[in-house]
Amino acid sequence: MKDIIITSQKIRRERNIYLVCFLLAFVINIAAIVAYTRPWIETFTQLGYVFVISLFIYFIQWIPRILFIGLRYFFRKKK
Repeated sequence: MKDIIITSQKIRRERNIYLVCFLLAFVINIAAIVAYTRPWIETFTQLGYVFVISLFIYFIQWIPRILFIGLRYFFRKKK
């Protein structure tokens, strides 16, 4: 059976991508608090929702990445 090797560079890249997704979800939460004039304590009390939304954004952004990888595999030159 073939071993799967995940390099530390790939782990760091995925961590950074998820952190960007989390920051985007946090900014969306801040924008909603400002738009609906809610108390600022909701920035911390809604962190569970922010976490779930960031996971949703992270998995949604996998769709173009998978398509890109598939197209690159499909159109690569045969040796």
